[in-house]
Amino acid sequence: MTLSSAEQHELRSTARALLGRASTSKRVREVVASEAGFDADLWKQMVELGWTSIHVPERLGGAGCGYADLAVVLHELGRAFTPSPFLATAVLATGALLAADHDEVAVPVLAELVAGGSLGTVAFASVGGSYEPAQRSVSWSRDGTAVQLNGAAGYVVDAAASDVLVVAARAVDGTTAVMLVDATSAGLRVERMQTIDLTQRLFNVSFDGVRVAAEQMLTEPGPRAEALLDRLLTLGVVATASDAAGIAEQALESTAQYARERIQFGRPIGSFQAVKHHCANMAVAVEASRATTKAAATDLDGEPAGWRTTAGITASYVGPACSEVCALAMRVHAGIGFTWEHDTHMWMKRAKLDEVLFGRPAWHRRRLADDMFPVLAAK
Repeated sequence: MTLSSAEQHELRSTARALLGRASTSKRVREVVASEAGFDADLWKQMVELGWTSIHVPERLGGAGCGYADLAVVLHELGRAFTPSPFLATAVLATGALLAADHDEVAVPVLAELVAGGSLGTVAFASVGGSYEPAQRSVSWSRDGTAVQLNGAAGYVVDAAASDVLVVAARAVDGTTAVMLVDATSAGLRVERMQTIDLTQRLFNVSFDGVRVAAEQMLTEPGPRAEALLDRLLTLGVVATASDAAGIAEQALESTAQYARERIQFGRPIGSFQAVKHHCANMAVAVEASRATTKAAATDLDGEPAGWRTTAGITASYVGPACSEVCALAMRVHAGIGFTWEHDTHMWMKRAKLDEVLFGRPAWHRRRLADDMFPVLAAK
C-alpha cells in the first residue's frame, strides 16, 4: 500500500533533516576519501528508519509500501549527493530477490539485506557497460551439480562492500542465467574502476572458474531470467533518475540563491537577462524531471508489462535534462563554480554518471523506438 501524500511529505522531511545533518558537503568529501566510501553510521540510521524495507512486502519483513515511496528517499539521497550503498543493496539486489521465482534461495538473503545485516549488488552489465543480452561478458556452464562462471562484469555498483552478488551470465548457446554468488567465492576478484563521480563507486568483477551451486539460481535460465534482468534495468533507470532529479533540484535552489546574492556592476547577477534565462531553463527541467520520475516510480508499483517503456521514456529525458541543469549551474556560478571547493562539480559528476549508468539515453531511445515501431525495426 502506497503512502498517502501527507505520509510521503513526512518521509521527505525526515530524510532531508537527517541528510542535512549527516551528509553535509564537508562530510561527503571526508567519506569519499575513506577506504569504505560510505558512512557506516549513517547507513545504520537509514536501516533503522526502515528506508531499506519501504518497498518490501510485509510478509518478507518490509513495510509493504511501494517504489513511489522509495523514490522519495532516492530523491533526497541525490539532493544531498550522499555516498551510500542504497542503490546497490536496497534497489538492485533487493529488487532482484523480490523478482526471484525460487523463494528458498532469495528470502533468507533478502531478510539479511532488509535488516542491514549484509550488503548486496548486481553484476549484469558487460565489461564495456552494455546491457544487451548478446554482449554479456560472464559465461556459465554446468559442472556436475554446480555451475561454473568465467569472464567479467563491469560497472558493478559498490561491489567491494557487498557480501553477496546477483550475477547475470550467458551460456554458449545464448541462454541467460541469474544466480546468487558469495562475494568471498574462490576465483572472484573485484577491481575498482576510475569514474568521474567520487560519490558512487563502480567496479569490474571477474570470475575465474567460480563454482556456484545450481540451487543458487534465482529463476529458471532462459526467458524468465531475461525478464528478471529487464525488470532490474528499469529499477536502475528509475532509481538513478530519482537521484538525478534530487541533484538538479539542489543545483537549482543553490544557483537561484547565488544569483540573488552575487553582486556585479552594482546589481545582483540574477537581474541580468542571460542569468534569468539560465535559471528559468533550469526550473523547467527540474519540474519536468520531478514529474517524470514520480510517474515512473508509480508505474513500478503496477504490472511489469510496461516497465520497459517506462525505462525508455525516463532515461531519454531525465538524465540529459538534469545534466544540463548542473551545467547551467556551473555557468551561473562562473569562476567559483569551477573550483574544487565548490559543490557544482560534485553535482555535475554525479548527475552525469546517473545519466549513463544503466544505458545511454540514445540506447534507450532506440529500444523504445524498436518497441513502438516493430515493423520498421524488422526492416
